[in-house]
Amino acid sequence: MNEQDKGEFAQIVRATFNNYSREAPMQETLRMWWGILAEFDIGTVRVAFSKHITTEPKFPPTIGQILEILNAGSKFGRLGAEEAWALAVKACDESETVVMNDEIAQAWGICKPIMDLGDEVGARMAFKEAYQRISASATGPVKWWPSIGSDPHKRDAALSEAKRQGLLPAPQVAGLLPPATQIADSGDAGSPEGLRRLKEEMARLRSKGATEAEQAARERQQAREAEAHKKAVIAERVAQYEEKT
Repeated sequence: MNEQDKGEFAQIVRATFNNYSREAPMQETLRMWWGILAEFDIGTVRVAFSKHITTEPKFPPTIGQILEILNAGSKFGRLGAEEAWALAVKACDESETVVMNDEIAQAWGICKPIMDLGDEVGARMAFKEAYQRISASATGPVKWWPSIGSDPHKRDAALSEAKRQGLLPAPQVAGLLPPATQIADSGDAGSPEGLRRLKEEMARLRSKGATEAEQAARERQQAREAEAHKKAVIAERVAQYEEKT
């Protein structure tokens, strides 16, 4: 989180405690909580507080309980929403080899129609919201898979780093890193099988993503129309009252 997230963070804490009909922590306590949780993305923190509400019906959270939820996600290898977005954008470059997971691919499939319209800011917001929702409902470790790009040097570096981090098993990485002599003999810079898989996954999700985006747009329009109708009714009642008086 950064300085601009402080207001939202305070609202999240107050809303959570209000859900239990309890007073929010004192300002000094909020500052301490902020310092402890500042390393996490604000969206991830919001999801952690929501998860506490859904799993604990009686008592508001302690800072330790929130940290436990956040660290559980880290143990399962889930990235924050900003990191996931950066990885998804990088995977669009056909020269790049990127180690992906299904949660990132699904969230990208949802925001892709917006990205295609040239609205990168809107696509990023849609991606983060979808990714946080998908990650919050996921259980168990993340399943990582490689999206192989055309640049052999980038491929070697990315896969070696994935092996070092334990995202991919060594035998799988070895199978994706043929000896340099084989590459030279074949003249092939690397088979883009992972990229093909990513494209297929995104194509499969594109229609679903477009549907969700359209549904969200319809819901926003309905909300605006409902609000406009509500204001019109109130204005009419005020006018009637003034005529009577």
